[in-house]
Amino acid sequence: MRKITLNDAIYSPFVGESIGKGISASAQDIGAVLLEHTSIIGQGRAYSYASAGHHYICSTMMDSVFSAAAVDPAEFMAGKSDVPCSFTHAYECACWGYCLNYHLVHKPLERSLVISIVDVNSMEMSYWTSNAQWGRSGFGIMTLCFEVEDDESGKVLHTGMGLGGNDIITFASIAKQVVRDFKACTLSLPFFPDAISIPMRRSLKGVELLKERHADYGHAFGSDPWISFIRDHAEADRSEQWIVFGSLALRGYYCFANIFIAADVNVRHF
Repeated sequence: MRKITLNDAIYSPFVGESIGKGISASAQDIGAVLLEHTSIIGQGRAYSYASAGHHYICSTMMDSVFSAAAVDPAEFMAGKSDVPCSFTHAYECACWGYCLNYHLVHKPLERSLVISIVDVNSMEMSYWTSNAQWGRSGFGIMTLCFEVEDDESGKVLHTGMGLGGNDIITFASIAKQVVRDFKACTLSLPFFPDAISIPMRRSLKGVELLKERHADYGHAFGSDPWISFIRDHAEADRSEQWIVFGSLALRGYYCFANIFIAADVNVRHF
């Protein structure tokens, strides 16, 4: 089996100053943030971004920008490093979990990997600003650096698709089962408005839940559970703990990962 350790978690929100810039300027901003994030990875430690076997860039909402060839995601890190880089949006908010799974299966000898969750409304589409499915949206970039080790910790990843689409109660039911299977006690979930969040969280009695922060961030897509960790860790040390991170996509894809938090985890929130 494998053990996945979170070494770095870095988040940059995209707020008012990013609006109205246009697609090209937005792409430049994204590239600059990714470059900043990767320069921070491993600061003051024995590893760096260059140690990563792959950099996975994933997104829920930027497929329109890329499929229209308005921006080439390959250009974000082009010439900046020798770390192989790829982009996917196929699994929406759950992309990060599928990237982790892909890496474990197809790159088992690469012990370090980076995932960037990029959700910026470059085309200023009203659909992504707010939606009945998740309320107000939040935009930003989350970069995560993981180390993978052989371990007897048990199952660490669970991905799938709910038969009822993105039904929240079904997702909560799966989350409860996953926590039992992982023998975990702490869970970090997506951000939703109270009408969705409260019944979901009530159904998870007996599980410690990291804080719901929809009021602060809106629904920040795949970044939500990682933002929750960054903020909660700032309030009370979460290092050397196991936390199950979970995300749910609009089309019903979901992912859960049982992650060990490094003793000297590098956390930044800009």
